[in-house]
Amino acid sequence: MNYFSRYCKSGRLLEPKFMVVCSILLFVVGCQNSTLKYDVNEQQKIYINETTKNYAGLIELYKKRLQRADTEDTRHKLAKAYYQSNDFQSVKRVLEPIIKKTKNDGILILYGHVESRLGHNDTALEYLNKAIEINSKNGEAYNVKGIVLLKKRQYDAARYAFNEARENFYDENKVTNNLAMLAILNKDYTEAYNQLNILYTKGYRDQTILHNLLFTLVKLDKMQLAKSFCLTHKLSNEPDILVQELKRIEPIDAIKFNEVKPSQSDIQKQYTTEKVAGQLAFNNSETEVAIKSKNQNKSANSTKSLTPAKSGSNVKLSNMTKLDATNSPTNVASTSSKQTDKATTTQSTILAVRSGEHGKFSRITFETEAKLSKKNYSIEKISPTEFKLSFYDVTLPTEGIDRIIKRISNSERDFATVKGNLTAEKTLILEIKTKQNSIVKDFYAGSNSKGKAHCFAFDFYLEKK
Repeated sequence: MNYFSRYCKSGRLLEPKFMVVCSILLFVVGCQNSTLKYDVNEQQKIYINETTKNYAGLIELYKKRLQRADTEDTRHKLAKAYYQSNDFQSVKRVLEPIIKKTKNDGILILYGHVESRLGHNDTALEYLNKAIEINSKNGEAYNVKGIVLLKKRQYDAARYAFNEARENFYDENKVTNNLAMLAILNKDYTEAYNQLNILYTKGYRDQTILHNLLFTLVKLDKMQLAKSFCLTHKLSNEPDILVQELKRIEPIDAIKFNEVKPSQSDIQKQYTTEKVAGQLAFNNSETEVAIKSKNQNKSANSTKSLTPAKSGSNVKLSNMTKLDATNSPTNVASTSSKQTDKATTTQSTILAVRSGEHGKFSRITFETEAKLSKKNYSIEKISPTEFKLSFYDVTLPTEGIDRIIKRISNSERDFATVKGNLTAEKTLILEIKTKQNSIVKDFYAGSNSKGKAHCFAFDFYLEKK
């Protein structure tokens, strides 16, 4: 009989000492199983919250973990969750107890980045430099440092920092965008466009990249393409106003800084693969480039008659020559839209145009042979005092366009200037400038007094302040 058998005889099992030992062992094993199960459940919750970007849920989980054990790692994770929810003061509060003694370059980068977001750029540089001292190969530290130096307008130093980030294998796309931003600040818009287009043709649709690319198009005076781009990517519901604003402001007030997320390995993952990018790229996707907005299709016709591209699928934004009007996506859109519109719209004959002044507004009335619909015209507000009325597939009265302009110009109380032209596509364009900030209300006014024509009215009201 072995030792264990002798010891475990029934009589021995009842001894108090043996029972105490067994109880302790069972308690320890039970605690280990319970802790293991608890950890697994917590990790599952963290994974779910990270996947769904539920940062409030992550914050609560890490706060509870911090209550159980105050460690640098937990504080770092809690601070990142606060950062992702844009609560920068809470990031500082969580990291302050450890920031002076930490040797974790990731924590120093996060703290420096938050200081920069709060406008404390000198303090941000202090912590970023500490991170680089700890790990001179941390590309993220150089990239964030470059952004801070851009904000301080130290452009040469920023370029050096970005190149260092690239040399240390930091996200190439982030660096490319930041170098483009640097070119914008130097007003080298052609270089900025070339840099940003590298990313766009890869399929990247980050809001920072889109915003900066729109700004370069405006500064390169490619207005139609800029408006098309704005509508395609839903950057504004009023592209004309946005484009005019961007045209006037300085780069430092317009560009968007690429505020990098804290974790280089986890949070800055590429959100598209090259395979997906190929499908989304400008030179392979007509749907990305062509304007599906009906109003913008029509505004494209306001330009002079153009030679359309042979195939929308060949449209690309890969070099500056493609920004010219004859090859721009705007014209591809107008060409394709005309083909579809012909099947759904009929030619409108304008019989007469009248204008007059009323108590609170000035009215322009169009008498047409057929009743106008929303497909037959569009209104674009270029600025608070500038408007463009476009009428599609029209036939003018025998007096021609000059007579129309003269009729409208007679209302001198509210209208400063009136210009017009008829394009080769039979689109009547009227450019009207008011003397004060105005709004336009359009509506069908019924048939004329003889009942043989349809009247459509455009009322120009002073904008209420």
